Amino acid sequence: MESYREKLKLENWVLGLSCFLLAVFCLVGLLAEMGLVELTPIGGDIHWQSRWRGGITGASFALLVMLAVGLVRNCRAIRDESKLRKHYVKSHDERTIQVQTAALAAGCRSFLILGLVAAIISGYFHMVVSLSILACVFTLSIICVLCKLYYFKKY
Repeated sequence: MESYREKLKLENWVLGLSCFLLAVFCLVGLLAEMGLVELTPIGGDIHWQSRWRGGITGASFALLVMLAVGLVRNCRAIRDESKLRKHYVKSHDERTIQVQTAALAAGCRSFLILGLVAAIISGYFHMVVSLSILACVFTLSIICVLCKLYYFKKY
């Protein structure tokens, strides 16, 4: 159980650093929205730029909240032995791991197929969008192949 506690401490360090960086993004976005910092995306009019800054700030804040909740949950588990044990059992449950693995595999396959369809359809409207989607699909497929090679060697 002590090795799991150390793993959670490392995870907390990463979560804390991520929360700090996202808080900086939120602060910069808010300051830009108030006009105190110059942060304008390329292209679009002033209304589009304002919506973009607001969207980025909102997404950063939502992710910050999710990471902070995970950080608090881990901190509480590290301090309390019974919560640590429950957290360990929940994260190492074989059924949960199998369901997550199957869901990730299905999601990856769906993203690859739907991404290719989106790249083909968007090619009729805007070439840059089509190539961007194609680059995302290509990157994901390379990552999937590399992970398969790694896990075939590991197991």
